[in-house]
Amino acid sequence: MRLGLYGLPAAGKTYILDRIKGIKVLHGSDMLFDINKDFYHMDEKGKKAVRKELANSLLKENNFIMDGHYSFGDNVVFTKEDGKLYDAFLYLYIEPRVLKSRMEKSSKNIKCLKFDIEKWQNTEIEKLREYCHEHNKDFYVIDNQDLGYFDDIYTVLKFIYAVSDGFSCVNFAKEAANDILSMSNFTDITLTDGDRTLIKEDSSSLVGYKTNIFDGNFYTGFQSFVHHENMMKYTNASKKLPISEITYNDFVLKHMDNGFVLTSGQPDIWKNISEKIKRPVFFGNQMSSDTKFFITKFLQKNRNVRAFGDSMNDYFMLKRADEAFLIAKPTGEISSSLKNRNLEGIQIV
Repeated sequence: MRLGLYGLPAAGKTYILDRIKGIKVLHGSDMLFDINKDFYHMDEKGKKAVRKELANSLLKENNFIMDGHYSFGDNVVFTKEDGKLYDAFLYLYIEPRVLKSRMEKSSKNIKCLKFDIEKWQNTEIEKLREYCHEHNKDFYVIDNQDLGYFDDIYTVLKFIYAVSDGFSCVNFAKEAANDILSMSNFTDITLTDGDRTLIKEDSSSLVGYKTNIFDGNFYTGFQSFVHHENMMKYTNASKKLPISEITYNDFVLKHMDNGFVLTSGQPDIWKNISEKIKRPVFFGNQMSSDTKFFITKFLQKNRNVRAFGDSMNDYFMLKRADEAFLIAKPTGEISSSLKNRNLEGIQIV
């Protein structure tokens, strides 16, 4: 497994790499310098050639993690060779205010302050995610919604080790798509989110579980990994889960004859719902926004996909589907997580 750790200057990539054990760690900047001692004095064309040489030379290697850069401000340095090199991309997100503070104190990185840090970081995330969606690669945004940075990297390291050991939203999606195809001979397949889509409630809230892990609005495999682990700890610590009535969304339910549920909701509740409506439910720590996208993409090799969802966790699935329905709130408003998102081609119901 070849892992790329990306993020803006001063994000803390080196700090994390220096504390990884059991995985070969490579420092990209040092290796570029080893190839050409004049690297930092070369023009962009020369630097690009060295970056390509490094990426190509590492294709024969396996099981390592290396830091990298997508861009420096408006100058994109990411190459197709970089894209081919890595099996998975991990992006270290740090709140812009924290990055600015670190850059102000760094003689090396203070020059970065001439750029719009928030825009720069958001653009890198969007572009890398777009690349990974196109090329069937895993992309994870690693963030800390409590602080905006990491004072403790235990969870970060735990996730990196999990990815190195095989955690993969793309592979999970391939398996799920194959399972769905084996269960359905119909030309049209329905995929639906669970909470606030097939049912009107949030299943996690029904058992009293709350989280801020999704507040960054990323919904990648890192968030699903942490969310699932925390929710299961909460569930296992609860002596008895409260039982609440479930209200179905009739508009979605009527399309479930050949439907499949993709949810990051409370597993026990969704197992029960699955038995009641007699439809399969897919869930777990790899059920992310990207997973839903890839399940849709892989199914479309053989089928037409109709999709239902209500939030950013479903956005990429909805945009990819042949027919898509966004479930609005009872007030008629849509989820705030979809603010400034392009909803063209998605029907709001």
